[in-house]
Amino acid sequence: MSTNRRRDAARVLVHLNSLELGGTQINAVDLAVEVEQHGIHSILVGSADALPKGPSLLDIAEERGIEVVVYDPASSMLARGRQLAALAKAHDAELVHVYGSWGGGARPTYWNFSRFGRRPWAQTVWEMEVSPKIKRRMPMIVGTGYQLDDLHDRPGLTRLISPPVDTELDRPDPEAGAAFRVEHELDGPLLVIVSRLDLSMKSVPIGIAIEAMRGLATKATLVIVGTGDNARQLHAAGERVNDAVGRAAVRFVGPMANPRPAYAAADIMIGMGGSAARTLAFGTPLIAHGEGGRAELFDESTAEALARYSYWSDDEVEHPVELLSGFIDDLLSDQRRREELGEFGRRFAIERFGLAKMASELADFYREAAISYGLRGWIGDLPSEVSMLSQKIARKVGVGARAADEVSP
Repeated sequence: MSTNRRRDAARVLVHLNSLELGGTQINAVDLAVEVEQHGIHSILVGSADALPKGPSLLDIAEERGIEVVVYDPASSMLARGRQLAALAKAHDAELVHVYGSWGGGARPTYWNFSRFGRRPWAQTVWEMEVSPKIKRRMPMIVGTGYQLDDLHDRPGLTRLISPPVDTELDRPDPEAGAAFRVEHELDGPLLVIVSRLDLSMKSVPIGIAIEAMRGLATKATLVIVGTGDNARQLHAAGERVNDAVGRAAVRFVGPMANPRPAYAAADIMIGMGGSAARTLAFGTPLIAHGEGGRAELFDESTAEALARYSYWSDDEVEHPVELLSGFIDDLLSDQRRREELGEFGRRFAIERFGLAKMASELADFYREAAISYGLRGWIGDLPSEVSMLSQKIARKVGVGARAADEVSP
């Protein structure tokens, strides 16, 4: 598929929330490539301060044959708005699409490119909760059914587009899985987690999986792919378990620009969100594991509910290690059941959130967004902006007043 710039294509500036290897931004790249088939050319941009050392989203983009423009962000919100507007102008972009509720793209776009509603913009919020700071009148995409229901009275255009999975590339691949095992000297049953190793959302369930290996060390090996701001602490937890059980039952292989071989090598995957959805495409049994420690097996009876909540939960449970271990034990002892669940998951993925289908829905959303936002919508969101600015000024005034009190005689 060609991603060369097409002069006859509608153009969208896509602001990435991060250049780290993460589900939202990888999905943004995949959709940008696929939506070209619908006459829409995407210009991907990302902030230089969000570029990690080592493997990054730039590797994914290069693999997909699409460029990411990296810019040095200005220090102020208004100046950053001018930067994004200049990028949009340079690339003849007619709409700006901001990914994520963090990443510094939304407010600068509101205050410059789309000031007074003169040009449309849109935002994708695939986080598990929509922050009250998110504007209510610009076109928005959410990723779960429960969020769409919760936002039924939102005045702006709101559409459900699930984080996509390229089921042509993400598919069972025994050869790649075997090569991964050889490369990392792994044998026997493998439990695999592909995730950011971040304190937010991720560390609690990963830590629970690590602790579960105290009782599962003779039956399987846990392989963890990824890195993040809490990597050091999680590595230390893994080492403590390995010391206790007398072998490397927990293995960290670091970040992978292309983690497909890890998915393909797994006998059982543990995860949430986009990683969980991708698991299904690989035909691998999934244990959905929420940020509070709740674990649930993806099967015929739970599929719809888990998909509705993007294979995530913030519920806390009393005995999370035992709960997770029980699911793993049952699956390890029943290969036929693992095969059945894998086949069911693959069918579910193709039917519900295949990349081609989601890109078609995104193209329709862009066309609708381009005509659904204007001055009225922009003005409608102005009070929330005024409130945020007022609070910021009040905080600065308060800090200044306290500083003056401290130095006064």
